[in-house]
Amino acid sequence: MAELILFPRSRVLLPGQRLRLRVNDVEVSAALGSVDEFCAVFSPARGRLSPVGVRVRVISRSAAPDDRVDIEVVGGERLRLPPSAHVQDRTVGVVTVPEIPGDGDLELLRGELERGVGRFAAAAVESGRPASIASTLHADPTLASYQAATVLPISHPERQELLEIETTTERLEQELRIAAGETGVLRHLLGLGRMGS
Repeated sequence: MAELILFPRSRVLLPGQRLRLRVNDVEVSAALGSVDEFCAVFSPARGRLSPVGVRVRVISRSAAPDDRVDIEVVGGERLRLPPSAHVQDRTVGVVTVPEIPGDGDLELLRGELERGVGRFAAAAVESGRPASIASTLHADPTLASYQAATVLPISHPERQELLEIETTTERLEQELRIAAGETGVLRHLLGLGRMGS
């Protein structure tokens, strides 16, 4: 079990995701000012923590106004928090959650998901929405599953659900359903617009 600084967030950070963050809490800023990694965990409601977080590696940091800190980070492996973990904890003992491939052809599923994300991106452009969606997914199916979760238009609770899925196969299958559903909604709305003109 590893002891890491706990950083509860209202947004989900996923493995492989790279972000720039401003840490507004002065105490947390001070704590993160001298560490190379910490545990980011989704806090969906006041006082609650999700059971699975992510090990976060700090790439760079710089001072921000009022004793805050700006950090650039990348998400790493999944971590399981103990049931007793609380948002007020400064550190937490965590255990790595292994990435289990699952049953199924991961390469085939990754390819199908890449095509599904591409169809969604095309429908988004056709609908006039700004689409800066990268439809090329990482070659590694597990990393591709997390990448897709960052580009599909889903809520943070849904992203957390994807993070907690036990196998890569199940995550890819769920994302295929999400991509198909979101593409269908956009195409339906496009059809209604055409019918009305």
